[in-house]
Parts: sequence; C-alpha cells; structure tokens
Amino acid sequence: MDSLHLAQNSGSLSGKVVAQIAALIDDGSLNAGDKLPPEAEIVRQQGVSRTVVREAMQRLQAMGLIVTRHGIGSFVREDLERNSLGVEAANPAVARDLVAILELRIGLETEAAALAAQRRTESDLEAMEHALREFSDETNGSGNGIDADFSFHLAIARAAHSRYFLEILSSLGSGSIPRSRLRIDEREEAPRNYLIRVHHEHEDIFNAIRRGDADAARAAVRNHLGNGRERMRRAAEQRAATETRTR
Repeated sequence: MDSLHLAQNSGSLSGKVVAQIAALIDDGSLNAGDKLPPEAEIVRQQGVSRTVVREAMQRLQAMGLIVTRHGIGSFVREDLERNSLGVEAANPAVARDLVAILELRIGLETEAAALAAQRRTESDLEAMEHALREFSDETNGSGNGIDADFSFHLAIARAAHSRYFLEILSSLGSGSIPRSRLRIDEREEAPRNYLIRVHHEHEDIFNAIRRGDADAARAAVRNHLGNGRERMRRAAEQRAATETRTR
C-alpha cells in the first residue's frame, strides 16, 4: 500500500485520497473484498489529518466503492456491480424508482437524525459542517453538489452511532440522490433556486442536530426528503402521461 502516497500541492486533499484509492480499485491493485489500511496508517502515509481521511472514506462510500464495518475497517465492496442503483436517465421508470428509494430513506433517516441529535459529537458536527460548505462551494460554481449532498447525509447516519444506519445508507450510494439520475432542469424549478432550497433544508437539519433537538431533526429530515419524494412523484405522473399520449 505504499502506492497510497500522494503529493500534496493544489486541490482538495480528500479528493486526492479518493482519486488514488479509486484508481487502485480500477486498475486491480485493490480487489473486491480487500481491506484498506487503517485510518491511522493512511494518515501517516498521506501526511494528512484524520478529518481529511474520514471525508475521503465518506466519499468512497457515497461512490459505492467501499463499505466500512464498525470496529473492523473499510473494505472494497464485493458487489460493486450488483450494488449499483443506477438507472438509465431515459428510462421512464426512473422517477418511480426514486420515489420508492426516498420512501425508504424517509423511514431510515428521520430516526437516524433524531439519534444524531442525542448522540452527536463535536467531530460529527464538524463533518456535517464540512459537507455543507462543500455543497455550497460546489453549487456556487458549476457543480451539482451530489457527492457533498450524500456526504452530509452519511455524516448524519454516522452521528447516530448505530452501525446499521450508516451501512444501509452507504449501500444505497449517491444514486439515491434524485438529481444524480434526473437533470435538475427537468424539474419545475430553476436549477439555482432548487439547489439553494436544498441547502437551506440541509441547514435546518444540521441546526436541529446541533441544538440536540431530536423532534426538530426528525421533522426537518422528513420535510427535506418528503419534498424530494413529491417532486419525483409528480415527475413519475408526468412521464406516465407522456408515455400514454405517445402510444
């Protein structure tokens, strides 16, 4: 694993760690089921902070490349292809599929947020804040903020300090973020306004968790994911109507 050594010049340090590990997986240096070095070892090899390594691990989980097992370590997924929830954007069933995923996420993440409000540490709050800043930076530029969005939700699941919330959400991958499969400009809102609203909803969730208000955290997540579900439900209905007219 000496090949994990990275030059530290410009750009995001966590992004470089992600790129290097992803490259090792792509070229077969890391195979399905292989265990990654311990966090402390990556910190030593890279000369970066634990926060940087944890952010890199969150991104790799969001990409569906690794899975982290509490108290054991991080591993290359054994089911990379099988685990993918990706659906062709042109497939008219994609919106219906996203509605089903959002229904699952509502049940899972409302309770994860409530537990996070009760159990979060300062490190957990820092991880959430970092993801919020990255989302803002990316969407103020030309990015769509998908990775930062999913990292924020993963940080909440991790802050619940109950392993299965994180494992289940990680298994869904960033494909569970609706705009990863439907272009923003297909919605009724202007892209910029939509992303601003998502950011505000994320801030509401974060502020409730930071205050330690479990009920407010639960409600904020339900509002955020419920809004997404309703947009996807409308999209599914519109797509079904279009299909009917063109038959």
